[in-house]
Amino acid sequence: MQTVRKTMLVLLSIFLFFSLTKTIFDYRNTVTFYQGFKNEYEKVHHDHIALQTQILRESDENEIEKTIRNKLNLLKPNEIAIIVPFPSPTPTRLSPTPAPPYKQWQGVLLGD
Repeated sequence: MQTVRKTMLVLLSIFLFFSLTKTIFDYRNTVTFYQGFKNEYEKVHHDHIALQTQILRESDENEIEKTIRNKLNLLKPNEIAIIVPFPSPTPTRLSPTPAPPYKQWQGVLLGD
């Protein structure tokens, strides 16, 4: 009777141990899935807000007028266009390249 009881207790302990490890692994997989889904949701939500803002900006009458005027180079009456040329590159003075160190030492030591 005692051995049957011990055997049943050992079997029950093994069953509970494996059940617990399976539950822990399932929990880890669920948490990983949740984190991935949450990150994807936040990214899509951020993109959605950016698109909503872009739609509002592009549907504004002033913005539409500005875009058309810039693309077609149009002016309103009594408006003056100022065209600023690109700055030209400033010339740089070329300095002679120094002699290699061995030639400099040769000049110092030999008096060349």
